Amino acid sequence: MNLADASLDDLARRVAELEEWARLVEDDPDTAATLGHRFFQEGAPADIDWDDYHRVRSEYDRRAAEEFDLGQ
Repeated sequence: MNLADASLDDLARRVAELEEWARLVEDDPDTAATLGHRFFQEGAPADIDWDDYHRVRSEYDRRAAEEFDLGQ
């Protein structure tokens, strides 16, 4: 996902997907590994998956905070 081109809604959807993946990793790592293709296009190694999660989550949080501040 290109974060620069993503809308706040796009980021929210991706964060939800990545949070689902993160729950699976903690609760059922075998299923998370099997379904990795559903969450990650390239089937990247786990460290890259977590980098993607943190990168998208940070951008979503930043933009959501901007929206909230501008709406005040």
